[in-house]
Amino acid sequence: MIKPHDIIKECVHLALLGKGYTKTNPIVGAIIVKDGRIIGKGYHEVYGGAHAEINAIKDAIDSVVGADLYVTLEPCSIHGKTPPCVDAIIKSGIKRVFIGVVDPNPEVAGNGIKKLIEAGLEVYVGYNEFLCASIIEDFTKGVLHKEPYFTLKLAQSLDGKIATKNGDSKWISSESSRAYVHYLRSISDAVLVGVNTVNKDDSKLDVRLIKSDKNPLKIVLDPNLNININSYLCKNYPEKLILFVKSIKNKEKYNKLLDKGVQIVVDESDDKLINLNFLANYLYNNKILNVLVEGGSETAGIFLDYNKIDKVLFFISPKIIGGRNAITSIGGEGVNFVNESKEVKVSEVKYFEKDIFIEGKIKDYTDYVIKLTDKVRNRCLQGL
Repeated sequence: MIKPHDIIKECVHLALLGKGYTKTNPIVGAIIVKDGRIIGKGYHEVYGGAHAEINAIKDAIDSVVGADLYVTLEPCSIHGKTPPCVDAIIKSGIKRVFIGVVDPNPEVAGNGIKKLIEAGLEVYVGYNEFLCASIIEDFTKGVLHKEPYFTLKLAQSLDGKIATKNGDSKWISSESSRAYVHYLRSISDAVLVGVNTVNKDDSKLDVRLIKSDKNPLKIVLDPNLNININSYLCKNYPEKLILFVKSIKNKEKYNKLLDKGVQIVVDESDDKLINLNFLANYLYNNKILNVLVEGGSETAGIFLDYNKIDKVLFFISPKIIGGRNAITSIGGEGVNFVNESKEVKVSEVKYFEKDIFIEGKIKDYTDYVIKLTDKVRNRCLQGL
């Protein structure tokens, strides 16, 4: 017997195949079932391309008339890069629709469901809500706050150091940890570091340790345009490189970088360093939704001071570096009292070789989506 929760869970697995390719659109998975068997599957594969429901309909090996559609997210009801999915679903002859969670966009939440019901389809809402809400937290933050989802990644020793007193940091984490970081880069729109990290380490910020066709943008915070023009990033990824600067004192260097294809964004705020509100607004407006923050101590500290970090990923190696002049993992201003500390809701702990990996959220957007889904479901029961 087909169980909606099981099918929706499989839809989630499909949705994750689109991670890193959909920009400011949500990842979505869909499955079509008829006469107790799966006849079609689909997911949102690429930004601007067909949505999951349309791909599932196209994939169907049998007529979808009278079939059931299972989808992680409420089908869209507005015309964006593609026509509304609800229109295609209605036209297809699908009879019933099972939806994981409601679209968190306040402007459209519930409208797709309403349209399906008004067209005579049976609609059931609320399956594996936490799971379905979890995979679109970046999208939820985007529609609610118009900002990217920032994930802070750190590789540190057991005593919280990212480099020795001499600045040596290779390698604190294991090869398996580093390979996983390359996977994380592949599902991110951009990787962000400070200019000191680029100049000191000659960072590559690519995905060379895994097989992937997705190489993220490289964002560098470089207030005074100090980047080494002969760095690996400038030589190999100029068209994927975005520099955020405060001033352009060296016009010749500026023009050379532009000629290479480097994008240079000037922050004209009064802040001494790059204003992260300006940065976040710029990135979101340019369809950059997922940002992996991999900078050094000061970059990590600034993002935490600005309250920009949504999720943290800590790779903790069972090594003790010691030394009062060794570099701690997080700098910045920090807090004055322990009760002002940022609480991290740990969601996963596992090992990469001897390294301890801890994933946790500072901000949680699932609760909003779950409550919204409950609200819309109750409205459905009352006939909208």
